[in-house]
Amino acid sequence: PSYGFVVRQLKKKDMLPAILFIFSRAGCDKAAEEIAKERSPLITQEEKERLKEKLSDFCLKHREVAQEDRVRLALNGIASHHAGLLPVWKNLVEECFQEGLIKVVTATETLAAGINMPARSTVITSLSKRTSDGINSLTSNELRQMSGRAGRRGKDTVGHAVMMRSRWEGAPEAFTIVIQEPDPLKSKFSPSYGMVLSLLSVRPMSECKEFVENSFGSFLAQREKERRLYR
Repeated sequence: PSYGFVVRQLKKKDMLPAILFIFSRAGCDKAAEEIAKERSPLITQEEKERLKEKLSDFCLKHREVAQEDRVRLALNGIASHHAGLLPVWKNLVEECFQEGLIKVVTATETLAAGINMPARSTVITSLSKRTSDGINSLTSNELRQMSGRAGRRGKDTVGHAVMMRSRWEGAPEAFTIVIQEPDPLKSKFSPSYGMVLSLLSVRPMSECKEFVENSFGSFLAQREKERRLYR
């Protein structure tokens, strides 16, 4: 199905606002334009007036950043969000999305981690992505991270995660990823002599010891030690 068709169905079933996860910056921008061509209004006239006010204010303050095509899309309740955009514009998109003024955001998977932009629905547009090793299927963790953006605290009782099928991917592939066990979490904490000396130069030994003991790496090491003791 086309992105426009998917958004149309989401609107029909009252499943907006939504984030469409697309694994390339160019793909995000292209999808946003494609959705806009549907000519199906996503926002009310009142919401459009509020958007006009916000965007006008933004353009006055950041003339060098405001791009006509992105402003046009935003006025229709659509925006893309990826690393190729300036932070000040992305902040505006996030703010408008949280206020319910932007209904559809096409985003790369970086949006799934760390940014407070929950939606009523998330759409995973592909079950595979291009990596340095070629094209690989999504991991269980990646799928869960993106799906986990569905459902707004205090607003939704249910969040919807939609997976789009393609000529090469369908329900069997989606099921295979969904039932996989999550990848184990690993600590990247790697103490060095430099780190130890830096800590000791500003903190007493007791605080340095507490700092290390409270790390996730220390927690995993302690759990592994206990597992071996009670094996």
